[in-house]
Amino acid sequence: MSDNETVTADRLLQEADSVFQSRDYAAARELYVKAADRAQQEFNRSIETEAQSQVARTTLLLGEKEKGRDILREAAAKASDSDPLGWSRYLGVRGRFEWQEGDLKTARETFDEMYVYCNTNALWGRAVDAAHMIAIVAESPEEQIEWGRRGIEAAEAAEEESWLGPLWNNLAGTYYDTKQFDSALACYLKAREYHWRFSGEVAKLYADYHVGMTYRLIGDLKQARSWLRPVLAWAERLENHSAIGQALEDLGEIEVVEGNNAEGLKLLLRARDEYKAAGFDTDWKEVWDGINEKIAKLQ
Repeated sequence: MSDNETVTADRLLQEADSVFQSRDYAAARELYVKAADRAQQEFNRSIETEAQSQVARTTLLLGEKEKGRDILREAAAKASDSDPLGWSRYLGVRGRFEWQEGDLKTARETFDEMYVYCNTNALWGRAVDAAHMIAIVAESPEEQIEWGRRGIEAAEAAEEESWLGPLWNNLAGTYYDTKQFDSALACYLKAREYHWRFSGEVAKLYADYHVGMTYRLIGDLKQARSWLRPVLAWAERLENHSAIGQALEDLGEIEVVEGNNAEGLKLLLRARDEYKAAGFDTDWKEVWDGINEKIAKLQ
């Protein structure tokens, strides 16, 4: 894309959104900053609000929460509920900050407001986003399932199919957390269908992993292996230490269930090495402590 002065703020915002969807958050942030600057030159308050909000969101995703909060305050000063696109985007980012700060009650109120506002203003894709986030921050599993289903129905009605991978995935996660593994598997298979149509390679990799993982949990070890072995090879090709570790851990668990403790231990030790390479010993203590407990029982 050229830096020519004829490039409009609207085009810059569209380009930034496209890069954001590819998960290159640093590059997306640069483009959102340019979009905000160009919008200010064009006296386009709506796009300036959207772009500034997304600068805050990408800053949060890049691990700079306090800096992101300051940028969000600047966006709040520009945001107006008479501007549907700017206001809805701002609400979505504000709610995510509240969620990441652990204030689930306030985040829920923000996403409720966003859901009603977007439906009132026919912003169907953003209404789906709001429902998706309500399902994440809702307090009870029952409510998470209700809003997960509602988000899926809204995405289908609005033909926002690219949302269906994450929505089915989150619903599967709720069933997983409540140990309803048959329901989780059905949802992970649906999620995989849409991730393979609309998502990038890493999302596809994890979609396959979740299917294999859940087959293990329902006791179908043959099916679990048939999914997890290709996942492991794929993750190794990508040098994705997190995915390698997770696939190795599941394969190790299968060996232990089948009575092959020595082989299971080898796989779990390899999984621990991969988790360490992924930084889980400091960043994801629950997984790190769990793998060490499993290893200790076999040594």
